Amino acid sequence: MEFTVNLGSKSYPIIIDRSIASRMPDILKTDFPKSRFALVTNCTIAKLYASMIDSWKSSLNLAVHEMPDGEQYKTIDTWEAILDFLIRNKFERSSVLIALGGGVVGDVAGFAASAFLRGIPFVQIPTTLLAMVDSSVGGKTAVDHPLGKNLIGAFWQPKRVFVDTAFLDTLPQNEFISGYAELFKYGFISGRAMFDFVKRNNDAMLNREPDVLLQGILKSVEAKADVVSQDEFETKGLRALLNYGHTFAHSLERFYNFSGVLHGEAVLWGMKCAYNLGKRIGTVASSDYSIFESVMASMPLPALPGKPDPESLYSMMFTDKKVESGKVRFIVPTTPGVSIVKGDIDSSDVIATLKEIFG
Repeated sequence: MEFTVNLGSKSYPIIIDRSIASRMPDILKTDFPKSRFALVTNCTIAKLYASMIDSWKSSLNLAVHEMPDGEQYKTIDTWEAILDFLIRNKFERSSVLIALGGGVVGDVAGFAASAFLRGIPFVQIPTTLLAMVDSSVGGKTAVDHPLGKNLIGAFWQPKRVFVDTAFLDTLPQNEFISGYAELFKYGFISGRAMFDFVKRNNDAMLNREPDVLLQGILKSVEAKADVVSQDEFETKGLRALLNYGHTFAHSLERFYNFSGVLHGEAVLWGMKCAYNLGKRIGTVASSDYSIFESVMASMPLPALPGKPDPESLYSMMFTDKKVESGKVRFIVPTTPGVSIVKGDIDSSDVIATLKEIFG
């Protein structure tokens, strides 16, 4: 299946298929006939798919850069190492950078593509569920800073996104659950039909039933593409809804120094907090409590490395990208499938939510 993220001159296709990776060299040579290709991946993917990458090397005369695996390596140093690789290998403005991996690889490689020679084309080939349904689409590229997540980056749209569901066959279960969090999220922001789809098919998707999971991926990518088409630079408020649960999640990740909890695992806890906060401040009507809570009960919450401190979590929120005029903006649910952005929530309500969830 193929559809387009409509951004005028920056529009690009998203191609979803199984085993499309085997056809990648031919596709890339057809789409970019005069380009040299560079590949950025991580050490885990490089080992898992060594034979595939070797075949790409010979077909595309590909230069490969391996970065370490893990959110803790989403840093300026890793970004700089990619730039060093591109400069040493004398890549040019017409060259194409391929990001093969999960969200960290896509974010850091995309940011390097945005900066090298003031911007070169790049292609996303996500290998995790999280990257397939969220981070590979939309052009947000970034690295983390010790004081906050994704604070240094750029909007830089890919030229193509290739979603090959065969990569999920080797995805560990904790990584799958992490990605499922982002799919689950769309049930709270993309309308009642998506809410009902997630509610009805939760168990089947968690069990990786191929047809149902593919539907979930398609619906998620379509929802993300639609939002990005309307609000590319997150200036209209619509794209902010994609961060449902993320204000809480980013603080959790920082609290654990980006180690011991995956991004999507933190998002699962963040969504639990977002619902609790919405219920606490009254954006969720009491008549909807039962339907929300039946869906929340099916959410596969992971164990955390240790008990987080609510006061610390709250203070960390003030270096998040979603702070505006000194106030933290939260995305809270209203009715099933619908959420809103609020920036006027009293700190006592936020801390009360954190104490209830993590106390």
